[in-house]
Amino acid sequence: MFSRHRPKSLFNCRHCGKCFRTEKGLKSHITQTQCWKKRFMNIHEMLAARTTFPLAPSSLLPQPVLDHDIDGDEDVVAMDGSSNLDSHVGSCSGVATDPLGLTHHFPEAAHIEFIGQTALDEFNDDRFATERQTNLYYPMANRNEWQLASWLLNSDLSMSQIDEYLKLELTKKHHLSFQTAKELKARMELLPPVARWKSKKLTMDIRYPTKKPVYLFYRDAMEVLQDLLKSPLIHDHITFTPLQIFETAARTTRVYDSWLSSDRAWRLQSELPPGRTLLGTILSSDKTNISIMVRNRCAHPLLISLANIKTEMLSKAGHHLLQLLALLPIPVFREKSQDVRGILENRLFHRSLDIVLRPLKVAASIGHLMADPDYGDSFRHPTRTGNSTLAMIDQLTARTDPNNIRTFQRWARKGRMNGVIDPCWRNWPSSDPGEFLLPEILHYWHKFFFDHDMQWCINIVGAEEIDFRYSLITKKQGFRSFPEGISQLRQVTGRDQREIQRYIVSRTAGATSNKFLTAIRALCDFRYAGHAPRFNNATAARVQLALDEFHEVKDEVIQLRGRLNSKGELLKTWEIPKLEFMQSVFPSIKASGPIIQWDANKSERAHITLVKLPARAGNGQNYEIQICRHLDLHSRMRNFDLMTAMKDVNVEFRLTTEPEDGDAGSREGMTGAAPSLVATTSALVSNIVPVSSKVLGSIRPKKDFFLLAANLRTDPNTPSPLPTFTNGDHTAFHLLRDPDLKTLSLDDVQRTFNLPDFFGAVLDYLDRANTGTHIFSIRGQRTPRDVSTLHAPFRVKVWSKLSIQGRQYHNIHLPNETHTIFAAPPGSEYKFGRSDCVVFNIDAKKIWPRSSLEGHAVAIVKVVFAPAYGRYSTYHHPRTDEFLAYCERYDVVNQPPPPAKYTHLPCYQAWKPYYPDYASGCYVLKKALRTNGTPFGDIVPISQFRAQVDLAPYLQGKADSHLSPTNVMTYAPRLLLNKYWEKELWYALDKSDPCSSSAA
Repeated sequence: MFSRHRPKSLFNCRHCGKCFRTEKGLKSHITQTQCWKKRFMNIHEMLAARTTFPLAPSSLLPQPVLDHDIDGDEDVVAMDGSSNLDSHVGSCSGVATDPLGLTHHFPEAAHIEFIGQTALDEFNDDRFATERQTNLYYPMANRNEWQLASWLLNSDLSMSQIDEYLKLELTKKHHLSFQTAKELKARMELLPPVARWKSKKLTMDIRYPTKKPVYLFYRDAMEVLQDLLKSPLIHDHITFTPLQIFETAARTTRVYDSWLSSDRAWRLQSELPPGRTLLGTILSSDKTNISIMVRNRCAHPLLISLANIKTEMLSKAGHHLLQLLALLPIPVFREKSQDVRGILENRLFHRSLDIVLRPLKVAASIGHLMADPDYGDSFRHPTRTGNSTLAMIDQLTARTDPNNIRTFQRWARKGRMNGVIDPCWRNWPSSDPGEFLLPEILHYWHKFFFDHDMQWCINIVGAEEIDFRYSLITKKQGFRSFPEGISQLRQVTGRDQREIQRYIVSRTAGATSNKFLTAIRALCDFRYAGHAPRFNNATAARVQLALDEFHEVKDEVIQLRGRLNSKGELLKTWEIPKLEFMQSVFPSIKASGPIIQWDANKSERAHITLVKLPARAGNGQNYEIQICRHLDLHSRMRNFDLMTAMKDVNVEFRLTTEPEDGDAGSREGMTGAAPSLVATTSALVSNIVPVSSKVLGSIRPKKDFFLLAANLRTDPNTPSPLPTFTNGDHTAFHLLRDPDLKTLSLDDVQRTFNLPDFFGAVLDYLDRANTGTHIFSIRGQRTPRDVSTLHAPFRVKVWSKLSIQGRQYHNIHLPNETHTIFAAPPGSEYKFGRSDCVVFNIDAKKIWPRSSLEGHAVAIVKVVFAPAYGRYSTYHHPRTDEFLAYCERYDVVNQPPPPAKYTHLPCYQAWKPYYPDYASGCYVLKKALRTNGTPFGDIVPISQFRAQVDLAPYLQGKADSHLSPTNVMTYAPRLLLNKYWEKELWYALDKSDPCSSSAA
């Protein structure tokens, strides 16, 4: 496809040494003679035998049962293979300018063999290329007809409903080239092909028959990866060269932000011959229900993608970067023994994977020419290596006949084996289950929390008490509340599990022993620290330290009878496989990069579009075949849409501006003019979006108030103060154009919001503004004056809410999620008004979030307003041309320091000189009150706000039954600053190292 410039000289084959005058001749020689494979003539015989390759640190494959109990959960693994990429690897391998020397790229990686074919070249060579010279949208009549056909087939309409639509008189007036849905689908079969589906009937042991024949539906893994790599839409988001990132030029501290920056990727590349390219293959398997009303209708998809693609790109479902590789069989054996059926299913699983993954094993062994876009212990047990597993299988097969499953199963159980005798990874070079089975957040962390942490809290605190405490959660826009509690929840989603985690520490605090609360808090710290998108040695060690802290105090869970079985009996052991698997997180970060990139959320979402919806679109019969046909059709349509859009706007995606000899004529567009060459995905998308607006899928853009504020500043027609504005480059704010309460007097605001000193607070604010004060704090002292004799200098407009947006902690240039802060007056639903809490700045030298709470304070927002002067007013007071807020301050209640072994942690220096509560990890606050019992309140410019926070009541013992979500903030004597309410807030309050470098 794309190549770096070569000198005008002979081209040598790097495999056999022959010379050629042109690259085209070299390309023909390599593809036709396949001399690069001749050194490996016996590779297929080698793969057929169970050969044990040297097991270097590698990546991965799904393994149903090893030492870890997966409980039917999804296995997310990253497999490593190497292949020689021929296209623009050199240009998109991630080798960027680094004047500070903070990145070190692996030398001589990702070599380019020759100029290959782009996806557009293959489209131009299609069997109907001649017809498309006059009609680009063949087999459709024109673009309009193609758009209608695409809409019909992407809609939820059935075949009969499409027929009804085509029979409408209005539709007939357009004289479409197809009259029925069947004819429409037949035309779509003429679109350029994609990686085709195959089926294979698997013969079963006659001693263990199945109720139905067993079929495996799959695609060639190399063809699927080739289609991914050829797409020009991922060029800006894929890299091929392993690299090492350092925080400073001294290169003493490593930063891990992706799989290619990990130790394992570097080691694997060093095992390859010079010039080879390392591809990290992500495989994910999990059974999923495809029918809502009918039971036992399941599918077992195997998904595939590339770890070389950036995580933020891979996580977007609309990009279709997770592809369905196979539908693994789900047999129904007639055998009555559940143990025997389990071994048979495990063996069939590995046998199926052996067939599906064979092309990847060959590629890992000899390379492949491709085109691209251009048990609860506190210590880690020895890793069960692939060699040790194979040795154990040899011992078992030597002792007993593996075909006698009943006898073999008893011996296998003694050796902690699952009965499989031919593991699918046995002949995969550089693969070891101890390394390719990576930690996965959704099932191993969040589900562990729901099954264990939450149940311990319910058992110890009591279901009624913890339900009441959860019912006191104040409503916040975008966050779930639990008015009925959590003890009766059974079937919940991953999001529900995360929502419960936000409050588990703050709602348990005060209801049980500090030692038990420390155990729950330590596990929460472990999960939050492990979510980081980037690590260095210190932050990776923070993850392990939190887990070690849990193991120090975990016995309290058993002492308080928190760990019970389904019968209510006390469990005195810690035989929890997922807890044991947590010990592998710390080494996995260095070996394979951040854990968040292996999150199964994206593959779970992919099950909907790749399995469930295609299955439900059919008639329910032979759903595997219908899924394959549905996906094949839609893959063809997406590819056709992209290629025709590029041809329609006459652009071509290449990294070289020099056409091959004799090839210039084939690059002429529909107008006869030479196409415009683009070399980046962003440039390509900007060209083709006017023709195909959904080329990247239907993606809702993320709100960016920073960008909106920048645009409003240049618009002279925008009213003042600007409804969307920033305080520099740290925080952005947005208010509705029209206020909720217009032009109230200060007395009206006092009465409406029940704030007796609002008038005095406004006058004090004006006095301080007149003296040149830039940063306002909440002092509370009022200047003595007779307010009743004073005239208000202006009226005010009042808003009941505002939106706030900060910057991401680890990527300070990227906007964070938006939050809504309410400041509504008292009413029938909220007796004391609806108010949210914020962190606001009181020291301009301290920058949130990196400075944490130093130079900041916490307050509750009561009123949001802007001064409104009369039409004929000639004087405006200083600092009244902006949005202001009346806030009431909270003071810190200092706590005892943590144990000496933890005082070095940054989280205990986040708000000097105060310490948080050690057991909960949260700062304890109280409302600042005057001697007469009224709260300290003052006016603060909204531009000093930095983030919304959650304050939870710190209730000792049994909670007062008179409390409610609407009055708890008023009556609770102590509150906890809940650092677990939001992930970005946790990073700030934990004062985590952002692992900053110009390379990261």
